[in-house]
Amino acid sequence: MNRPAIHVVKLLFASVVLLAVAASAGAELKLAFVRSGYILANYAPYQVALKKFQELEKTETEKLQKRASDFQQKVADSQKQAAFMTEDKIKERSSELERENAELEQQYNQLHDRQEGVLATKYAEFLKPVFDQVNMVISQVRKDEGYDFIFEAESNALIDADDKYDISDKIVQQLKQLPPLTPAKEAPKKE
Repeated sequence: MNRPAIHVVKLLFASVVLLAVAASAGAELKLAFVRSGYILANYAPYQVALKKFQELEKTETEKLQKRASDFQQKVADSQKQAAFMTEDKIKERSSELERENAELEQQYNQLHDRQEGVLATKYAEFLKPVFDQVNMVISQVRKDEGYDFIFEAESNALIDADDKYDISDKIVQQLKQLPPLTPAKEAPKKE
């Protein structure tokens, strides 16, 4: 099943569950949705934080690209000079270049790692306060306007809901009543 179809199925499932909850409670649910992309595009603090992050990203990427370019020049120079070097000097230079290449790779990984890299950390640092503020306002509007659920339209996700609809504790209690799972047995090895 393709990705959009999965989102449609999830949304339909969530709608059916919500209707069932409403019918069993004998109450009418008040639902709403938001478009986060639209909200962020029209919220100046987001634009400022994003620009600040993009400037940092550009600066750090340019520094790394400059270092990579300098390294490539060193490699080219070493190749040209190799004919005039002793075997020991060639080994020494080769070892030096390998170490420098490893450092470059490490710097690239430290910059671009999606979870712990410098850019990921700075993105969170710059934008988390904006996201926290947007979520706080969404939650306040839900309470003030009496919405039971607010969904994110672009990702089909629930953003905020009245706690009375949270059945997580019931699920946990029923899961605890189930017999323990037995470890899966290994398939017989083919010989």
